Amino acid sequence: MVVVVAEPRSACLSVVMPCYNEAATIVEVAHRVLASPFTAELIIVDDGSTDGTLSLANDLDDPRVRVIAQQINQGKGAALRRGFAEATAPFVIVQDADLEYDPSEFEVVLGPLLAGQADVVYGSRFQADRPHRVLYYWHAVGNRALTTASNMFTNLNLTDMETCYKAFRREVIQSFVIEEDRFGFEPEITAKVARGKWRLWEVGISYAGRTYDEGKKIGWRDGVRAMYCIVRYSPFRERMHEHRVGKPRVAATPASFGEADRELVATLESLDGAQGYTSWIFGLAQPYLGQEILEVGAGHGTFTELLAADGADVVATELSPQSVERLQARFGGRSNIQVRHADVAEAVNGKRYDSIVLINVLEHIEDDTMALKQLAGALKPGGRLLLWVPAFAELYSDFDRRVGHYRRYRIKGLNQLVESTGLTVVESRYVNIVGAVAWWILAKELRKVPTTAGRVKVFDRVFVPVLRRMEAARRPPFGQSIFCVATLQ
Repeated sequence: MVVVVAEPRSACLSVVMPCYNEAATIVEVAHRVLASPFTAELIIVDDGSTDGTLSLANDLDDPRVRVIAQQINQGKGAALRRGFAEATAPFVIVQDADLEYDPSEFEVVLGPLLAGQADVVYGSRFQADRPHRVLYYWHAVGNRALTTASNMFTNLNLTDMETCYKAFRREVIQSFVIEEDRFGFEPEITAKVARGKWRLWEVGISYAGRTYDEGKKIGWRDGVRAMYCIVRYSPFRERMHEHRVGKPRVAATPASFGEADRELVATLESLDGAQGYTSWIFGLAQPYLGQEILEVGAGHGTFTELLAADGADVVATELSPQSVERLQARFGGRSNIQVRHADVAEAVNGKRYDSIVLINVLEHIEDDTMALKQLAGALKPGGRLLLWVPAFAELYSDFDRRVGHYRRYRIKGLNQLVESTGLTVVESRYVNIVGAVAWWILAKELRKVPTTAGRVKVFDRVFVPVLRRMEAARRPPFGQSIFCVATLQ
């Protein structure tokens, strides 16, 4: 076997290190990474650690270290998604925060990339005679079984799909939408590399595996999820979609503000006539509203009209210049409605409110944690924060990207995120079970725009009255959206 070794050159590698409760090893691993001559930057993404890992990471004294804190534990895939977006060096590699993988082997993994032979390189624990710790037989069997299943669906001949050491040209990894939040990242990214026909190489690496007592976190449930992801992201499955509906567009981040703004204007116009749907949302929100209301992301003012109907004082803010013009034209003569062009930080502006309302807004904000902290600080004691957000990462589609969505949420994660700001969740529920199914079929599977005027009209007139009564009697187990209310006690 010929091993291509990287030629010495200036630092060229962004090392993305996801970590969760790795206080015992984070410092030593970081020092090993920083000792490599190839390391241009170390991006540590702390995924809600509770054992002091974040504090230890913040204490690392090296200008190449950047620490990103996710307030709640979301999973390895979610941490990598954030880290990849922050990478700036020509090449990017994943480094776990334990001692299983040796950063001194960066030069081996980088070799085919620097030689211009590869776009992606995997470090295989099974390909070479490099040393490895002897541990679990069935774990090794499981790894090889998953790799074999992945190869069957991707038509690749990898020996170690589940390896941590995956290195990419930066523009390659940043061209992907990473959808999996946990260990499903491994088969997902492998399938997307195969789908994109990127040049993929493997090199042999050493491996010092650890036991579960020593902190290993992956379990049998992750293996089941990996099998699902192998099928879910299969290039064969994607080719069937392309045959039916054309090749999809993918990107690592939402559309630019200008593109998203144009798409949002069209979407808002189609939703302006959905009076039944707007009334449904307002009916859920009304019991929690006070008399001094901040509405962040007022759109065209459809919901603003309802908020101010009983004489409440409403500050309606918008970031879109087109929407601000429409709001000013619509409410210019209303003494109890103030329209402002502002982002979240500018919207709070030192004032406190009885109620703060965000309808389909939080998902457009890149740093949703910081935004929620700012909003929590703008509530009066006993005040309420009301959120309406899209549900389920599994429903994230190219349409979500085009309208500027960074994410979709689950109730558990959203509640944890909100409560990490000091607020207390008083209600959180999925809404619109039919909409979730329709979104999956139209936006996710058929890659069509789900919010055309005709579709919105049919949904509003036919389905909303029935759904509103049905979901008032019994909350659905899933839905297109989440309605969440939190209070400052």
